[in-house]
Amino acid sequence: MKISVHLIPIPPPDQPTTSNHDQSPGIIFHYTTGTKLKQIINSGIIRPSTAQVPPHEKPVVWCSSSCTWEPTATKCPIPGKIGQLITAKAQAGLARIALPATCAPHDLRQLSTLAGTSPETCMALLVSGLELGSDPSAWRFSMCPIPTALFRGIELFDFASDQWRAINLAELASRN
Repeated sequence: MKISVHLIPIPPPDQPTTSNHDQSPGIIFHYTTGTKLKQIINSGIIRPSTAQVPPHEKPVVWCSSSCTWEPTATKCPIPGKIGQLITAKAQAGLARIALPATCAPHDLRQLSTLAGTSPETCMALLVSGLELGSDPSAWRFSMCPIPTALFRGIELFDFASDQWRAINLAELASRN
């Protein structure tokens, strides 16, 4: 028996923002934590994720075309705002990096072919993402590291105003 899965885009809930990236065509986001953002800035690249990637698969850099927080980037198993708050407290905030869409041109349908990810693992990623409230049709990935020179903006989420706030690298350095 063959099972076909078709991703149906579900629009994310409206979320206020102070960023001009939300309406910019050709912009995608890499969602991460404040702790990981510092590592990215220090290394000069977003590295492909090796977490839970078997040796026979190629790691990828995950991004999203959605302008709202990517639920799969939450670092605890509690979905929604509570999970985001716990993650933010433990990991020095929630961050997103705006990138040209060309940085991560591939979607979930190509993961098996390009990264060698098994169809079962792809299905598990899809189901896990949906359970967390993610929109897998917004997922994009790159097979290569993404250098900071390609960043179009860096933002931290401000829970008090429920908005993304743009920061510059000098401000980020002062938070250390």
